[in-house]
Amino acid sequence: MAHRVNAGEFDPDEAPLETAWTFWSDKKTSDKKESDQYMEGLKQLGSFNTVQGFFRHYAWLQRATDLPRDHSVLLFRKGYKPMWEEFPDGGCWIVRIKRKLSPGFVNHMWENLMLACIGEAFAMPDVVGCVLSTRVKDDVLSIWNLSNRMGDTRFRIGEKLKEILALDMNALIQYKDHMQSLQDYSTYRNAKNYMFAPSPSVTPQQHATPIMNQPADPSMDQDFDGLLPPAAIDDLLPPAAIDSEGFAARGKFPA
Repeated sequence: MAHRVNAGEFDPDEAPLETAWTFWSDKKTSDKKESDQYMEGLKQLGSFNTVQGFFRHYAWLQRATDLPRDHSVLLFRKGYKPMWEEFPDGGCWIVRIKRKLSPGFVNHMWENLMLACIGEAFAMPDVVGCVLSTRVKDDVLSIWNLSNRMGDTRFRIGEKLKEILALDMNALIQYKDHMQSLQDYSTYRNAKNYMFAPSPSVTPQQHATPIMNQPADPSMDQDFDGLLPPAAIDDLLPPAAIDSEGFAARGKFPA
């Protein structure tokens, strides 16, 4: 269970967060097939419960572009471990970034994603953490959710993710159930492709972004060239306009 921040648990001169958060690190290896092997490589870097505490920790971390290949930085609500087994009913949204098209683009996106998480911009406690992973040709950002029992919740998270990262309306994102990850020992391999239908109120971006706008080969865990035809898209998600609760208007990005 996530640790909520209560009075007396933080410096009164600092801005408290809704819950405490913990940074973790991990290195991908080919032999980590069991959870105990994964836990051995998973390192807890530190926890914080204020905005200022986040920046104190983040100042010591390598920037996304400096992170060695096959390494991951994970930011999760304190009280949760970044493991598939911890959230058997959940999964994660995945954004792949073509490093060769914009070497520094991932730094800005990763910072925005972390700030959105700790600032509760998703406006849902179902968001439990976010991950940055480096691979051979691309960097991967993912946002984990607690449960898929309420299907509309995870789609709202995916739509908000595209808004927070300012993705092009044609950009694809992927989703992977943790139960599937437990079967194939990979967070990213065989992930399902999604494209959100644009809302009538959304103005399409005119600039190109280094985000995949063609589906990746779902069997690939590391590299992709994004050359599959649009017909390979698995699902077309509904626009924000169908959300009776006005989700797209909820949640402000922290200043």
